[in-house]
Amino acid sequence: MTPHNDKQAKQSGSRVVALINPVLHCRSTCAELINSGVNLVGIVEANSKPSGLPFATFKRLLKKQGIGSTASQVAARLAYQAINRNEDQRIYRELFDHAAINQTLQRWDGPVVSCRDYGDAESMAAIRDLRPDILVVHSQSWVTKRVRALAASGLVIGGHPGLTPFYRGSHSSFWALLNQQPQKIGWSTFHVDKGVDSGAVIVQGRLTPEADDSYMTLNWRGMKQIAKSQAAAILEYDRSRTIPCQPHAEIPPNSEFGLPGLRDYVRYRRVQKAVR
Repeated sequence: MTPHNDKQAKQSGSRVVALINPVLHCRSTCAELINSGVNLVGIVEANSKPSGLPFATFKRLLKKQGIGSTASQVAARLAYQAINRNEDQRIYRELFDHAAINQTLQRWDGPVVSCRDYGDAESMAAIRDLRPDILVVHSQSWVTKRVRALAASGLVIGGHPGLTPFYRGSHSSFWALLNQQPQKIGWSTFHVDKGVDSGAVIVQGRLTPEADDSYMTLNWRGMKQIAKSQAAAILEYDRSRTIPCQPHAEIPPNSEFGLPGLRDYVRYRRVQKAVR
């Protein structure tokens, strides 16, 4: 597979490679970049769930926290889905138009590389062949320093559906609502560094829960805003060769959150009234 085609070679602007997972909301970010005029020259999809189940995540959680906490987190997720699945699916379809996203990607017709891990030798070689100036990350898969170093400009732009540095990690909207801090529901676009959602902020925005929202739909709404801001940041870089940002003065203690357990979810259902 050639790393770029003639149509892409004629485009101007920084060469951008997107590191994503093979799911619609990640591919939506690629479609937003394309529709905004960003010179996307390749997509690399890391599939950490080849069987459809997050075995790698389960294994990591079991090793880190034991079977009790992991089982509680699985139970919380099942309880959430029993209550919210149908309405969430409806909103997901509204936010991420499958046909429109596919149409944009087909029109773009660029190279898509599939892998298990961005950092393996074959994936690194594929990314290198794409000659990225900038990497855009919308992925649950970890992006190592060696991978980040492949961006010629040094720019690796990520995002998080939560307000950093106060809420980092998993399901920030859930934890902000549980802590009764709806003013800290939002999204952040930032420079990716070695930490968890800890890089210098490019732009942030707050989200106001709507009547039909859940904490998952708030995450998805945040992702939509992140994609737009990533495209805007790249186009600004193409114009001015700079992306203004604000490093964090400090990372607050206890600001990195994990998956909610069943007790967390029961308490969440009791204390918050803002969303489903």
